[in-house]
Amino acid sequence: MVKGLYTAYTGMINEQHRMDVLTNNLANANTNGYKKEGATSQAFSDQLALKIKDYTDAPFTARGLGIINPGVKIGEGYVDWSEGPMKETGNTFDLALGGYGFFGIEYTNKAVNIERDVAGQTDIMYTRDGNFTLTNEGVLVTQDGDFVLSQDGGHIEVDPALPVEINTLGEIIQDGEVVATVGKFDFEKVTYPDGRITYNTLEHYGENMYIPTDDATQITSTASVYAGFLEQSNISVVDEMVNMIAVQRNYDTNQRMITTIDGTLDIAANQLGRLS
Repeated sequence: MVKGLYTAYTGMINEQHRMDVLTNNLANANTNGYKKEGATSQAFSDQLALKIKDYTDAPFTARGLGIINPGVKIGEGYVDWSEGPMKETGNTFDLALGGYGFFGIEYTNKAVNIERDVAGQTDIMYTRDGNFTLTNEGVLVTQDGDFVLSQDGGHIEVDPALPVEINTLGEIIQDGEVVATVGKFDFEKVTYPDGRITYNTLEHYGENMYIPTDDATQITSTASVYAGFLEQSNISVVDEMVNMIAVQRNYDTNQRMITTIDGTLDIAANQLGRLS
């Protein structure tokens, strides 16, 4: 095998994966509460190249030629959990969280999809998207009609005829009394040596919903609730476009390497040693 071909091929596959992640980020630049995703790259383990069957130098003894690296492989994906900027909407039932935590949603899938085989299946999911609304019956729901959960895990119901005030604790106040509390939920996090904090026990569902795994441990959230605001995605479109250009150039470089090696193989196979 020509190692250069394989090395360039693995580089192209890796850059294609990075491009998929970047385009998904750009597609969700305007999705409320969306968290930027990224991809890491890992080198295959270095291998010691050996020179064998060289009878001019210690017959039948392998001699090291040096270290080679056979290419790159796709590493782990990660999520950037840093807060996105907040946009003021003036709508009382638009809520944003300041700090770590999530809103709880009683999500019901509306149709069969790639992750749910049965329509109508209900799961408790978590999101940073606080774009909520109040039904005519006074129930707080998402824009898709899924119930927003209170701190005790129940549905949130208020009197639609009375004014509503929501403080930073998530308490919903009507006529001077607390009638419900918007649920704030959090999970144990992992802190890396570089200071980066992440959730290893949350899985994506859609673009801004998360499902805890069986290993997830729920903890008390200290986040503040801001009524009349929505958290935007934490994506910088300019940065993503710059990264996309770099990925495209890396892909083109690997492609040119394959073309160059193919040309040398053609000369070796079809021109060298030809009798004129």
